[in-house]
Amino acid sequence: MPTVTIDDIQVEVEQGATILDAANKAGVWIPTLCHHPAVTPQATCRICMVELDRGEWKQLVTACNYPVRRDITVSVSGDNAVKARRGVMEFMLARAPDNEQLKAIAGRMGVDSTPWPTVTVAQRDCILCGLCTAVCDEVLGLAAIGFSGRGVDRAVAAPFRQAPDDCIACGACQAVCPVGTIQLRLHEDTDEIEISPFKARAKLRKCEQCGARVVSEPTAAEALKNVNVDWEKIRNLAKLCPKCRRIRAAESLAATASGTPTKEMTR
Repeated sequence: MPTVTIDDIQVEVEQGATILDAANKAGVWIPTLCHHPAVTPQATCRICMVELDRGEWKQLVTACNYPVRRDITVSVSGDNAVKARRGVMEFMLARAPDNEQLKAIAGRMGVDSTPWPTVTVAQRDCILCGLCTAVCDEVLGLAAIGFSGRGVDRAVAAPFRQAPDDCIACGACQAVCPVGTIQLRLHEDTDEIEISPFKARAKLRKCEQCGARVVSEPTAAEALKNVNVDWEKIRNLAKLCPKCRRIRAAESLAATASGTPTKEMTR
């Protein structure tokens, strides 16, 4: 296995692991925003830059997607690496100057302000990391949202900036958003969930046992469509909330132990 020397700490990693993997193993913190284990690393935000020692010269590389194929030496705390990361963070703060998650990371990096003009309020908070578009495309295979516009007008949006027809309101984009730009809004009067700012709405499925809201109807339908086991018990459990599923499972185990059939066992 290749050895990575990172800020004078040596760790062995699997061939093809990334510098970020090595840093995590060594306990060396490298800031990340666009990195998530569910999607392919694309180094969009550039905030994880480190300095790779190539002998006669040094190179700035992104830690999240640089593969380790041989023994290498990396500097995270070197002046050039720190300066590069801070410069990127200053640009991000110009785009989302009031975002608490971003300011927390910036503070840890020693950045407390930006010298650049801030964008309009309507464009704030999205740092264009691309995690939401990646999870929608790679994991869900829907590509309901994507990048639109160029330069300062670049944004993540649905086609024609209308409510996307392909969105199933699963909330995966909200779950991976590192700065909380994407929000889930519940509309009590219509029992709908809305993915903001994409304007996508869908009816919520209610638990058949207790009436609690579980997931959106399109998400439930998509999940059941992809279940390979044609087992009615699985489909019945999918109609319950997690709490009621656990209760149903406990009842089923107790009935099996006692030899008394339950409704689920007789279906």
